[in-house]
Amino acid sequence: MKDNYLINGKKSLGLDPFDRGLAFGDGIFRTFKILDGNPIHWDYHFRKLNDDAKKLNINLPAELTLLGDIKLLFDKKTGVFIAKWIITRGSSTRGYSTPKKISPNRILLKSNFVPLENNIYLNGVVLEFSKRITSSHLYLGAIKHLNRLENILAKQELSKLSFDAIMFDENGAVSECISHNIFVRIGNVLYFPKQNHAGVSGVSKQIIIQQASNLGYTVKENIISKDQLFKVDELVIVNSVNGAIPVKQIKDKIWKPSNLSYEINQIFKKIK
Repeated sequence: MKDNYLINGKKSLGLDPFDRGLAFGDGIFRTFKILDGNPIHWDYHFRKLNDDAKKLNINLPAELTLLGDIKLLFDKKTGVFIAKWIITRGSSTRGYSTPKKISPNRILLKSNFVPLENNIYLNGVVLEFSKRITSSHLYLGAIKHLNRLENILAKQELSKLSFDAIMFDENGAVSECISHNIFVRIGNVLYFPKQNHAGVSGVSKQIIIQQASNLGYTVKENIISKDQLFKVDELVIVNSVNGAIPVKQIKDKIWKPSNLSYEINQIFKKIK
């Protein structure tokens, strides 16, 4: 199992039980693909790691250190893998107080990549509505921190007939899916939910916003209600592992996917 992870750059026997990530979820994470030993969309992921770390006052290890660990764990590995960075504030004694001198712990995980069946990208997936509400945090909402209990509970409750579930914020507006961002298309406009202090704004979402004009679309962020979902031309879910996936059905409403998801996935392949 030690070939599947590194702790602070080493094949360690374990993590300090006083680590604040275990005690308080005091840390951040990112999940991304590795292709032939190279991290995909790394510049975007590192930028998000850096931004999230700054907001939580966590001392993020240097980029070269993180890349060095990736090279070590995925050295001479051909093919596609999944990597996950977990960066915690470090270890301390019991209590919320943070020592003046504390060093972050970095944990790199390696998993095999299991691709989705091709028909999923062609025909789309079924979504349902989750009863779990994304927590509203004025400061922490967009940070990919280690407290994701609502998503965990929502995943446990997901029915076998659905691929993912849409989660709403405390005002009943669309926020995200359990493990994907979501957006809708109306004509030539792509609407992303306005994530008011809740939900996670992922790297794939950022890339789509930056590249949408190249596909002939404009992008807007807007409050999207449950009722409005049933009136849109198309829905797409997206994350860094699966890419863009069309939605074919929610309840009794059925959509016929266009080429939008395919075009977005082609852009993902072109960006390193």
